[in-house]
Amino acid sequence: MKTKLAWIPFVPLFLAAGFLKLAQGFMPDGGLMGLSSLQLDYCYIGACVLIFLFTLLFVLLDKKIAQYYLPHKNFPAGLTGIVLSLLLAADGGFTLFQVFSSGKISVLEILGAVLSLLSAVVFIVLGLNHSFRYKEGKSLSLINVIPAIFCGVRMILSFVQFTTISIRLADVSSLICYIFATLFFFNYAVVLSRIKTKNALKSCFVFGLPAVGALIPYGVYHLVFRFDSELILKNAQPLEMLLFGLYILFVLIEITIFVREKEEVTLIEEEEAPVVNVAAEKVEGFIASNSGEDENDSVDDTSYLENRDTEDFLYQDTRQINDNPEDNDETKNDVENYLTEIQKDNDEDDDRPKNYEERLDEIDKLILDITSKTD
Repeated sequence: MKTKLAWIPFVPLFLAAGFLKLAQGFMPDGGLMGLSSLQLDYCYIGACVLIFLFTLLFVLLDKKIAQYYLPHKNFPAGLTGIVLSLLLAADGGFTLFQVFSSGKISVLEILGAVLSLLSAVVFIVLGLNHSFRYKEGKSLSLINVIPAIFCGVRMILSFVQFTTISIRLADVSSLICYIFATLFFFNYAVVLSRIKTKNALKSCFVFGLPAVGALIPYGVYHLVFRFDSELILKNAQPLEMLLFGLYILFVLIEITIFVREKEEVTLIEEEEAPVVNVAAEKVEGFIASNSGEDENDSVDDTSYLENRDTEDFLYQDTRQINDNPEDNDETKNDVENYLTEIQKDNDEDDDRPKNYEERLDEIDKLILDITSKTD
């Protein structure tokens, strides 16, 4: 799969982006080839854009990647998600406290704080899911989309801040970070929901790799050179961006290792399909056979009634013969007359030779044998 080859240009470009971002703090203005801090920031953003373009090129050439991906255990991503959830909860609570204590109500800040608290819950679930794989999504649910919405609101907040200051003083790299993070988490929500679309899986690489190249250097730079020792929670946002970058990196490594080609997934589905069909056919055949038996059972068979009447009559007459030996001749005549009448009724549909005397003789012999044995 050509998508995996996107890691080849990513590694040097990621190192270049990290170097250019950290150079803003290590070197004064003009210390690196005469570039100012703002120009170094633009070069850092340019390296992230190059990661995006190279990844997009490899993804477009890839025709073998599967349509969907089944997540596997990923302990580093799970641990990162749990730590990130704790940080998001603290950040959301601190932001709400600041907004209400200052008296200046900002709808976007309140929305961002609420989404931060919701994202904390989501990343706890994702972290446990990565660690233990106890749940698999089946549809695009809100819980999977919340991180994308959260990053989108943060992106809007960053953009609103830049409209109030000069572009020369603005650090637009945070805006680039949130753009790539928003697009990654939206496509990753589709992947987690196990929706069969290869575009979402490819888009995780297209937006995830540049997000890693932007988020990790940004977080490290602000934690090293702009760390606020007086109020620790003010460092929450750059630390969140660092953890976002690490989480995305671990997820993409997992997908790269376990993703399959679409031919392999198709073969697995074809192997599993006949088993399901055979089982269904057996169940249908069983139901059909039972329904056929029920139909047969529902048909009334009255032929046994005639035989039962005849046998009862013979039994009764035989008992009478055994009880009254003196009336044997009379009983025998009654039996003969009865059998003769039955035979006449059946002669209309009987094509066999009509030798009644022989048949009656055989019956007489049978009755006499039974009478003699009882005597």
